[in-house]
Amino acid sequence: MIRGMETHKKTSLIFHGHFYQPPRENPLTGIIPKQPSAKPYSDWNERISAECYAANTDSRYLDKNGRIVSITNNFEFLSYNFGATLLSWLYDKQKGVYEKIIEADHNSIIRLGHGNAMAQGFNHSILPLDPIRAAKQQILWGLDDFSSRYQREAEGMWLPEAAINQTVVQLLSEAGVKFVVLSPWQCKSIEGTDGKMVELNGKPAPFDKPFILDGDKGGSVIAYFYNPTLAEGISFGHLLRDADNLYTTLQNIKKDFHDPDLINVATDGEIYGHHEPYGDMALAALIRKVRDRDEFSLTNYASFLEQHPAVLHAELHKGEEEKGTSWSCSHGVSRWYKDCGCHTGGEPGWNQKWRTPLRIALNNNADRLSVIFDNRIKQLFKTLTPDELLDQYGMVACQAISMKNFMSDLEEKYPEIHGHTHEIAAMLEGIKNKHYSFTSCGWFFNDLAGLEPEQNIAYALYSINLFQQYSQEKLIPLFLKDLQKAKSNDPSKGDGMTIAQKILKGISGEVEACLYFILNQRIAEPELKNYTYGRYQLLNYTYGDDFPQLNIFDTISLRTFEVSTIVGDGNNLSSFEFYMAVRNMDDNTIQKISVNNANIPPRMLDEAYSWIEHSLSIVGDMELIQIARNIAHYSMLSKNSKYLPMATLFIENIGTCLRALRSHFYTPNTLQWNTKKESIKQLIEFIKKRGRVSEIEAIEQIFSEESRRIAKKIKKDGLTKATLIYTNNFMTLTLNEKIELDQKSLQDSIYPYVIQKIPLDDTLQDAFKNLKTLLNFV
Repeated sequence: MIRGMETHKKTSLIFHGHFYQPPRENPLTGIIPKQPSAKPYSDWNERISAECYAANTDSRYLDKNGRIVSITNNFEFLSYNFGATLLSWLYDKQKGVYEKIIEADHNSIIRLGHGNAMAQGFNHSILPLDPIRAAKQQILWGLDDFSSRYQREAEGMWLPEAAINQTVVQLLSEAGVKFVVLSPWQCKSIEGTDGKMVELNGKPAPFDKPFILDGDKGGSVIAYFYNPTLAEGISFGHLLRDADNLYTTLQNIKKDFHDPDLINVATDGEIYGHHEPYGDMALAALIRKVRDRDEFSLTNYASFLEQHPAVLHAELHKGEEEKGTSWSCSHGVSRWYKDCGCHTGGEPGWNQKWRTPLRIALNNNADRLSVIFDNRIKQLFKTLTPDELLDQYGMVACQAISMKNFMSDLEEKYPEIHGHTHEIAAMLEGIKNKHYSFTSCGWFFNDLAGLEPEQNIAYALYSINLFQQYSQEKLIPLFLKDLQKAKSNDPSKGDGMTIAQKILKGISGEVEACLYFILNQRIAEPELKNYTYGRYQLLNYTYGDDFPQLNIFDTISLRTFEVSTIVGDGNNLSSFEFYMAVRNMDDNTIQKISVNNANIPPRMLDEAYSWIEHSLSIVGDMELIQIARNIAHYSMLSKNSKYLPMATLFIENIGTCLRALRSHFYTPNTLQWNTKKESIKQLIEFIKKRGRVSEIEAIEQIFSEESRRIAKKIKKDGLTKATLIYTNNFMTLTLNEKIELDQKSLQDSIYPYVIQKIPLDDTLQDAFKNLKTLLNFV
């Protein structure tokens, strides 16, 4: 071989992203409360989705001038897992993002023969700390969630916090899981080529091959150990700020380890855009470099395993108290049950002694509920066992089928439960919320009074609420007594009992739903009337002489509530005070509650204001023209004048301009574009010259919303001639008026036409070429 002409084999490359958010909703309603810390978004799911999940489904690759060269769905080239709670939220709130995540898995199967997606433990509890029965349900429900969404069986499973022990290995094996991904520091020893186990003695496990892990009863799964240097560089060393630097790092690893068969790395998925801004674009650039060059090939774990079967064994560390190990606690899994020293944030001198009593309180509650459930199910069913029922319920827990359909099928198969379906549904919903109360985030951070522990306590309280009527024992006092032993580091926050009592003082789910329906039915225009609020459905709403009447149906637990009366000045919103008598149809109890403006949750209030804004923005064609003319006259008279009478008229004009501007886009009108354009320009000119920062920002918001509306129309109906002409006109106006708007969704909607994935009529090519330029494509 001629010197300098040596050839190198391609190295398989796997980047894995663990994408997960804990369940965040109010368990009483199924709605996520507004989270001010997530500004400018309503909650952290929305914010992280914009910065990461959605960004990675349509990630930009730019040229040196900042123009778009290509848009990549990174999930087609990234190994990934999404937790069931996050996928449920995406399906409900951001269906387009959800569909692209699922589509990416299907496309990776076409490319590699195996899908990129992996399953995950259902709601991210720490499996080694779960009782075997609960751990099994977490695994099976996670697999149910995966198969229902991706329409295939999962081959691998991401373990929450990579937490594992031999019992978990056995459960995974019995469930049919083939492989997992672990930290290299969790491995104690590996098998040598001579068949003998070799102690690693603090060295990381090899990242270039899979290993076999044995369970405690003869089962086994395959384990991949990721490259620690690469993982740390991506997560903490800002490698995602420069794709060239990241690629050079991969080249160096390849060289240092003499052309390994595999380089694999696993990190939190949120690093790709949320923790590291624009990290998705670095990943897209890396994907392009790998595909354009001949040193690496992007693959996934299942595909690599088929080509390189595991033949050597590995043994894991036992962890403290031999409970297991994880990737984020150097002690094992201690971070989730005791004060081991691992934490995130907090003040000097704080401790995490609260972790142990919190877990004990939740464990004791779970044990009590399990006993009630088992005893009652055994009484109701002749042949179906409690565990068999829970296994079947997994498809309801992951929302693949509705509780109503599930209970209907169950009653048909087991007629002996006739008349008890509501009871069974309520207990199953209680068991699911019991599982939610063990979500790992509740122990991860620095203090008991944080959002995550409070969320876990709220789920436990809701599970108790669903079970209480089936128990002679008072369950809440028992739970509060245990919680009292968990102390916050902040004396003003009290203890676990204090936190639980604060939650218990809140209004019930059905009362909050009533509040919503009252506001919606009275304020919203007909096109914005809603008949569902989270888990509640409005059956009827009628005005009486003195008060309205409501019926509300709980669609999740199949428990029906009736608000018999709302006593008070029901037709006068000036004071907004109502007295509700809530009748629970299951046990015929009545709850009397007074509600007023203070009970309106911030998210609900935002929506109510949007109804008012919509109503105010309904302006007729002739009025729009007249408003623009009057604003032009006002501007003419006030130009260069030091005398401005009627100061209130100036304030009114700003509001009128915004109202008219919204109407141009929000409500249908028949104005020709040139007339519409001139009116819009006059309105914008006045607001920019006379308005405050918030009012100028409102212009950008209005135009961004119109951009997103156009994008939805294109995705739904295609890029028609009329839409193409309007979009060109809209974008030209936007650029001429120097309006900063969010055009990402509009760019995404036309990209299939840019790459000719969707053909476009020849007569539209010139107009489309212009639109490409306006939308910043090369």
